Amino acid sequence: MLLNLKELTWIDADYQKFLTELESMSNIKYRKRAEKIVVTDYNVLGIAMSELNVIGKEISQGHPKAYLNIVGTENYEVVIIQAYVLSNMKLPLSEFTDYCDTYLKKSNSWATCDMVIHFKQVLKYQEEFLVTIKKYLNSNNPWLQRSGLVFLLKFYNTDEYIDEILNLAININSDQYYVQMAQAWLYAVVFPNNQDRIYQIISNDPQSKVSKLTVRKIKSLRHTTDDEKAELTSLITL
Repeated sequence: MLLNLKELTWIDADYQKFLTELESMSNIKYRKRAEKIVVTDYNVLGIAMSELNVIGKEISQGHPKAYLNIVGTENYEVVIIQAYVLSNMKLPLSEFTDYCDTYLKKSNSWATCDMVIHFKQVLKYQEEFLVTIKKYLNSNNPWLQRSGLVFLLKFYNTDEYIDEILNLAININSDQYYVQMAQAWLYAVVFPNNQDRIYQIISNDPQSKVSKLTVRKIKSLRHTTDDEKAELTSLITL
């Protein structure tokens, strides 16, 4: 990128130049690839995630709050960059939560939801931020629910929190595929160290969509043994 992102103060003229340069970086190969796997209402330019990450880091080294205050939804890429910028900022809990809320209001795809795996600030405020996660899980917005689950599987898969995250995941009753898939993803992440508990969760409702997605997800993991795959398959074919 030709613009010096560390020096921009993000007045409107700066932001318009930034949008113009982003559009010039559009790559048809990346756009076609993204459009195949990401269903979003936002216009997709087609810029590699590695490039968006670099842009986000550079902005975060300059005037990141000014960027976060002006960034819109002109395209999918500016939303992803917003997440990368936020992920690199050192913030008190209240500011981090506000910026997180603002970002997730724009989320309309699994990809924008899953960017929260980069929000490592959660580790500093683990117990306090759990209140916000529960708010997301209790929302009627499936993208907030998915984001809450992704936060849990990324930052709370520990002995201290395992009971709580499993209880939270079990109590979500959604017919939305991307929420169900996040539940399955969480169970798959938990599975290696808590196999009996995941077997029991699947056994309690073996024909549910979440159980079937969980079995498929765990079986796809490289570390899953043939015996474990056989056990998982037997649970949903009884």
